[in-house]
Amino acid sequence: MEGAHEKLLHLTFEDPEGTESSENAKNNNNIQSSKFILWLQIFVFTFFALAGQSVGTLLGRVYYEQGGQSRWIATLAQTAGFPILLPFICYPSAINQSDQHDQLSIRQPSIFVRALVYIFLGLFQVANSMLFTVGVQYLPASTYSLISGSQLAFNALTSFFLNGQKITAIILNSVVILSFSSSAIIFQDEAGDSGEVSQKSLLIGFAATTFGSLGYALQFSLTELAFQKVFKSGTLKVVMKMSFFIGLFVTLASLTGLFASGNWRDLEKEMGGYRRGKVSYVVNLVCTAVAWQLYAVGSIGLVFKASSLFSNVIINLGTSVVPIFAMVFLKDRMTGLKVFSLLLGLWGYASYIYQHYLDDLEAKAADDDEF
Repeated sequence: MEGAHEKLLHLTFEDPEGTESSENAKNNNNIQSSKFILWLQIFVFTFFALAGQSVGTLLGRVYYEQGGQSRWIATLAQTAGFPILLPFICYPSAINQSDQHDQLSIRQPSIFVRALVYIFLGLFQVANSMLFTVGVQYLPASTYSLISGSQLAFNALTSFFLNGQKITAIILNSVVILSFSSSAIIFQDEAGDSGEVSQKSLLIGFAATTFGSLGYALQFSLTELAFQKVFKSGTLKVVMKMSFFIGLFVTLASLTGLFASGNWRDLEKEMGGYRRGKVSYVVNLVCTAVAWQLYAVGSIGLVFKASSLFSNVIINLGTSVVPIFAMVFLKDRMTGLKVFSLLLGLWGYASYIYQHYLDDLEAKAADDDEF
């Protein structure tokens, strides 16, 4: 099974015997151009993931601080932005002859199979979100952060077994550092942690958060497995379609929960009690939906173009970056612990990128030996 670093960097062409040097040079230029385009796409998806995560998190805080109370509405806003992807799905993608030949040679899955994958991943995400919601409800913030920080470590394991991810000492170092970075809040003196929590609530919260972390890690690996085994098309439209349909099914599930719980009856009252007014309430939710949709496209795109572990590394880095934006826009106090968490996150991310740099050098050396 192809490793993540191979998808990222090992873009090579096999030259037939007797190929002239000019043709070899042309192929080398094509390889370099393909690598540049690939890294450019990875950069764009990384920007989408980090920007969407940061903006969505900050707007979520503003929602609660200004009088919002419905968890179902807040959850719905995280996936309701999927309609903005309709133009990208409906617009015909331009493909060159080589891509068209590759797609024709690959047997595309039926609509039924694709629908099953979308529904399964969507319902899987709903279950994981519910588990994390229970964890937030029953656990102190520091304990919740510590446990949820294990998601990256879980993802390293699931990627190793399901996706053939190569775990080197440098990648392991990156996973450990980023896990500590996202869990650094355990050392923060949280005012909300002073209350007493019953043993039963702690057990429920611990179990829910642990299974939620494992579930999200498994979801990332299953998404990558779907790209490997089911969606073998090389176009970016498959990323948009997956993000669209997963968002659709999660939104339908959230709407079902909203109406089943009866919280929809309090919507008008909540809008009226929003401190900045009804218009600001609607604008907040719309912008939140757009931001989280960008995050969804970015995270799924990174799984498609890189690997599930790479995508999870970016997400964990985002948890360290968000406090910087909170300090700038929400006037949060920047503590030494938050700076330490950010530096750890950057260190872990740099370690992960350095491993791919070494893989690139190894690939180039192998190509030189062939010539």
